[in-house]
Amino acid sequence: MTSFRPLVIFWVFVLCLLGAGAATLQYLGPVAPHIAVRAKPARVQEAAPQLQPAAPAAPSVPAVPPIMAPDASLQEPAVELPDRMLPRIADTGRTPAQAYAAAFDPAEQHPRIALVIDGMGLDMALSQLVLRTLPRTIDIAYSAYAPAAVLSALDKEARQQGRECLVSIPMEPSGYPAAEEGEKSLLTGNSPELNRLNLDWVLSNMPGCVGATGGSDGMEGERFAESRQSFADLLSTLDHRGLLYLDARPGPPPPDALQPGRAMPRDVDVIVDRALSADQPAGADAIDRNLATLERLAAEHGQAIGLAGPPRPVLLERLAVWANGLAARHLVLAPLSAIAPPHPPTQDATP
Repeated sequence: MTSFRPLVIFWVFVLCLLGAGAATLQYLGPVAPHIAVRAKPARVQEAAPQLQPAAPAAPSVPAVPPIMAPDASLQEPAVELPDRMLPRIADTGRTPAQAYAAAFDPAEQHPRIALVIDGMGLDMALSQLVLRTLPRTIDIAYSAYAPAAVLSALDKEARQQGRECLVSIPMEPSGYPAAEEGEKSLLTGNSPELNRLNLDWVLSNMPGCVGATGGSDGMEGERFAESRQSFADLLSTLDHRGLLYLDARPGPPPPDALQPGRAMPRDVDVIVDRALSADQPAGADAIDRNLATLERLAAEHGQAIGLAGPPRPVLLERLAVWANGLAARHLVLAPLSAIAPPHPPTQDATP
């Protein structure tokens, strides 16, 4: 019996050790889960910089504010043209020429050059090149005969750029009827009522512009503009609707155009791409010479206005090169609305 006592003592000792170990593990908790809990935060901390999303890019802010969309307070129904709207002066006195003007620093002291490209919308591809390659301070004039869908697309892009627009009024040119501007032209042989209706049709084509011009698709409407009463009626209508007018004939406006109560037109100083003949459009050398003349007049008088169009590849290429060098020559492009109109003649005080 005594031979079994050491063996019993041994197993009792082993069982005591096992019991003590189990009690210790129970007190400390499971080893594997404890290690896993500590390891998980360590892995998250190391991976966090890679999983952190990049900060969102700052929203792109346009360099200049866009031109506002056509405002209902600056429109009225065209009574004789159903579903069309005409520009008008708001009840507050605000005019379309003010509301749709492009941004420009009035404190700018350098000589200013305004340039207007007419014939916009006749060729969609070239019209888009104007918007995408020329500075936004170059104004555009929409053709009266451009398709509505084309005008809408161009106008949306131009407004986002902050580029101001005009509408081109087709008027009787000096070569009429061999040269003519289409069925909606203002003609010296038309009745005043028909000319007014045609003018309403043109102005209702493109709302939200600062004004109008007689420069239409490369023509100047000289013969109609030389008809005193017809031209006076045109200026009176534009003045009544709060629109400025760009006279496409180079040189000062006629004295009767400056009578009180009529829109005082800006007058074109240089036709940038005036053709030598109907069959010989102006080339690069002629365009460059005309632009140099425009610069000289601006330097002499503090401002000058040029008219060009319709868009052609050679014209756009020369204008882009010219515009890029203006700052170095201490000149600045300005929208037409930033060019002062001519001053009315002073009245003689002597009887």
